[in-house]
Amino acid sequence: MRYLVTGGGGFIGRHLVGRLSGIPGNEVVTVGRGADLTQRDNALTAFADAGAVDYVIHLADVQGDAGWSSRHAAEQFLANHYIALHVLEAWMQHQPAARFVGVSSLWAFPEAVVEVRESDYWAGRMHGPTEHYGMAKKVLGVGIGAARRELGLRGTMLVLGSVYGPNDPTFHVIPSLIRRMLANPNALEIFGDGTQTRDFIYIDDQVEGIIRHLNHDGELLNIGSGTSYAIREVVDTLVRVMSYRGQVTFDAASEVGVRNRKMIVDAARVATGWPNNHEFVSLVEGLTRTVAATKGLQA
Repeated sequence: MRYLVTGGGGFIGRHLVGRLSGIPGNEVVTVGRGADLTQRDNALTAFADAGAVDYVIHLADVQGDAGWSSRHAAEQFLANHYIALHVLEAWMQHQPAARFVGVSSLWAFPEAVVEVRESDYWAGRMHGPTEHYGMAKKVLGVGIGAARRELGLRGTMLVLGSVYGPNDPTFHVIPSLIRRMLANPNALEIFGDGTQTRDFIYIDDQVEGIIRHLNHDGELLNIGSGTSYAIREVVDTLVRVMSYRGQVTFDAASEVGVRNRKMIVDAARVATGWPNNHEFVSLVEGLTRTVAATKGLQA
């Protein structure tokens, strides 16, 4: 099989490309940050030069921490929409025989939804401060659907959990916590009271979920772990794993964002048996591996 992976140099992309490349008979073409898919000609050229592929897996987008995203909301909105539209056009024009797999996020779901099901994707408005990011995910899915209806192309959107793991340069919760704890050995302040929940999933498990569902024929499928963890549980585990001696405080007054998310994976369970048929890396083991890799980079 031949794969074209956009965002192949990113956190999820690197792990996915490594896994796919390790399967005998596979060939993976990556399109990284240097291609600048916000430029239409770059996207068309990258897809044309790749040669015929069996799958397009689209991971590329523009991200940043909450502060950057707020300060650059319009810039991020435009960049991710340009990327989505250009990649969709490049797929339709140069790789129409390939199955297109895009990824979505829990941030694309309505703010009020706690138990996140695929049927709720369009059930209300997204969280205001991040809706400019989530909207690009929705546009991508709509574009895939339009290509299916008009052109008979094949594609789907897979909704990922809150992915974490070694060598994650992003500003997501877990890598941010680890970096802050290493940089501040005496004290750590957590926004919120620690009871907020997320569907944290170790990178190897999420990559397995992506690979198992590349051929999903529906429009949208949740492929997280289906298990939620409270932020306090993650912090307590990191304190043990890192032998952290600093004072940890939770500031309920500073809580921001969506409080709780629980990904419902019933549709995947019916379709493929996921996640029941997969042995997941435990939270403590996943955090141990992630901390070890982070310390190694700083050594």
